[in-house]
Amino acid sequence: MEYVKAYLYDASGNDDEIDIDDIDVNGLDENQMLWVNVSKRDEKLLNRITASLGVKNLPCKSVIDDTGRPEIDKFEDFFRFCVESVVNEGDESPVKLMIDYVVGTNYVVTIHEGDVAYLDEFRKREKDESQIGELDAESFVATLLDLNIVTYFNALDALERKVDKIDERVLKEDIETNDFLEHMVNLRRDASKLRRWLTPQREVYYALSRADFRQISESDSAEQYKTLNQHFESAVDAIEHAREIVISVFELYATKSTHMTNTLVQRLTFLTLITGSLAVFAGILGMNFKAEIFELEYGFWVTVAGLFILAVCIAAVARYKSWI
Repeated sequence: MEYVKAYLYDASGNDDEIDIDDIDVNGLDENQMLWVNVSKRDEKLLNRITASLGVKNLPCKSVIDDTGRPEIDKFEDFFRFCVESVVNEGDESPVKLMIDYVVGTNYVVTIHEGDVAYLDEFRKREKDESQIGELDAESFVATLLDLNIVTYFNALDALERKVDKIDERVLKEDIETNDFLEHMVNLRRDASKLRRWLTPQREVYYALSRADFRQISESDSAEQYKTLNQHFESAVDAIEHAREIVISVFELYATKSTHMTNTLVQRLTFLTLITGSLAVFAGILGMNFKAEIFELEYGFWVTVAGLFILAVCIAAVARYKSWI
């Protein structure tokens, strides 16, 4: 089937892609691990897969609906949970992608809509004769969940690159306020999205590592899930830090705006000083007394030139003193 890929990892042999109809879950031994990756949420397709795996009582409607919150369900022979991954495309805002996991003895089923980059990359990397077959299903899931957390770090990297670009523009250019605020809204929204998508998954990650979750606590993967929780909390902290970085952009813009305002006030003050000084001399010359300058043929222009030279000298001194 086009939307279903089944991979049989065999530590004692070759790793092969097999047909869904050839699956024999009961025939898998401890050196074999089956991964079924489903890239379409379709009820008939899901029913066919669960029939091939012998999975009973799977809440298909909950799996088909990918608009809910991350959750986890335990059954007698398997457990099922869902988490939200992040898809990044260039400079576009991140998009969430719900991924469901069905985990049983020696098999893992991942269900999602469309392609998932890190799952495809994992399959391309682990090919031929790998040792994945030696992993139990719980350890294999821990690996995929760790890659899922990495998608949030990748999204944060993309967000920080956007922040760096805005920082550079703020320092080098005069950005219009509306343009800057639009960028700020987008950055703040992206950071909030990541936090809103990741933090509800804490319930799932913590549940998988609790002692009452015996499928994992009694397996060899228990320590992996403790490490996985540490990675999860690191991702949460990184997102909180990213929100602070976004706020720092606004503080940088406010600081630059304040500096520009101070510079403008300083220049206006200096302009007032020059015009005031010239006005003083003009006022003195306008007093009711006689001076030789008034007898000169070009006295008016001499006066104007003198005032101009005075203004230039004052400006030169101010520039030398870094007042303007």
